Amino acid sequence: MKIVILAGGGGTRLWPLSRDRYPKQFLKLFGEKSLLRITYERALNLVDHKDIIIVSNKDYQFHIRNDLFPYEGYSLILEPEKKNTASAIAVSLCYIREKFGKEDETILVMASDHYIEPLVKFLDYINFAKSLAEKGYMVVFGIKPTRVDVNFGYIKIGNLIASEADKRGYLIDKFIEKPPYHVAESFVREGTYFWNSGNFIFRLDVGFEEYEKNAPEVYEFMRKGYEIAIESYSYLPDIAFDYIEMEKTKRGAVVPMDITWSDLGSFEGIYSLFEKDNRGNACRGDVICIDTRNSLAYSSSRLVCLLGVGDIVVVEEKDAILVTKIKNSSKVKDLVNTLKSKGREEAFYHTEIDETWGKRYLLESTKNYKIYRLVVYPNKEISKRMHMHQNRSWSMLKGTVCVELDGKVFYLSQGDTKYANRATPYSIKNCGLIPAEILEIITGEYLGDDDILPL
Repeated sequence: MKIVILAGGGGTRLWPLSRDRYPKQFLKLFGEKSLLRITYERALNLVDHKDIIIVSNKDYQFHIRNDLFPYEGYSLILEPEKKNTASAIAVSLCYIREKFGKEDETILVMASDHYIEPLVKFLDYINFAKSLAEKGYMVVFGIKPTRVDVNFGYIKIGNLIASEADKRGYLIDKFIEKPPYHVAESFVREGTYFWNSGNFIFRLDVGFEEYEKNAPEVYEFMRKGYEIAIESYSYLPDIAFDYIEMEKTKRGAVVPMDITWSDLGSFEGIYSLFEKDNRGNACRGDVICIDTRNSLAYSSSRLVCLLGVGDIVVVEEKDAILVTKIKNSSKVKDLVNTLKSKGREEAFYHTEIDETWGKRYLLESTKNYKIYRLVVYPNKEISKRMHMHQNRSWSMLKGTVCVELDGKVFYLSQGDTKYANRATPYSIKNCGLIPAEILEIITGEYLGDDDILPL
């Protein structure tokens, strides 16, 4: 079996925690591991590293590598531009066919940003669904609806085709992706519909046959091979796999799962999963709630206090704060679109930025200066460069680095500082065994990230 992890989504519904360049799969909502890393480790219960293919946008390459370190051996497909899941799955199938060459290989497609518990039960459902996929079915995992929600697809079960202990497999009678509210309400009331979890399993050859039948405009590129499909990516449709395949296939099957599942698509969804106090408040970070009920308070960097309120969401990040009613949290995407239309950087960029050499954390930003905390990983290097409009000073907080500055070499350890004028070539390398941390202060008349001249 090969596992495809879809990790190219944008960050709009959980702003300000997620951003366009820092989407949901990189958030650490349940401990010290990101949702992507949790998903990856979930996959390792089924296959080895070499059998995992991650599909993501080229802008997230460094973030994925850093997030999954020290894991290696997996394949990373980088989309030239953002597309929906139909195109991402299509190129992954081309890649698997060319690299592994086994036509009847079973492919498990997993979202990178879902909450799934308990793990053991989920793995049992996958192994059961795998037996259906091996028989030629396009299998989707279903979830019993707990409310009316127009953000999900709805699957009506048909005839029973397989059973094992408490697990069941059914033919798909109807597959309706994201119906209007009144239609979704009737589906939930009827009781024979399940939510589409966005996780699928099918055979490689069946996947190609279904694209040929249901999406010939995509198959035209798929049949020419992986390289052509990637080179022609801009011509592929921006549409979900659910619409282009699962709504049309005649080989669809559904395996309902009795587990705790969430796509974490809103703060209301997160609130439902977080542990709560005796007044129904879910608090993360440095938070104090007094005379407050049924609220979500999330602090990333400073004290957040709620006094005499109820049924609200307060989310604090270093550069932005969101306050809304819990029931309105599904409209955060509209707020982000407004921020983008106004050109606000907060809609696009997070204060944590991944680089080839490690991470940058924005601590403070004004018109005249920026302050960052740099984390340079062992054996990584900030390559040789200079800046035409910016001066830089570095103060070592932790570890030791080798700085080449204007042709001279310096070793900086905790407490040491060094200054680089504009138009002065430099590089910084961590030759040590632990991550090095540096306080960087940038000054100048232009502070844009594009003021870099590689050398």
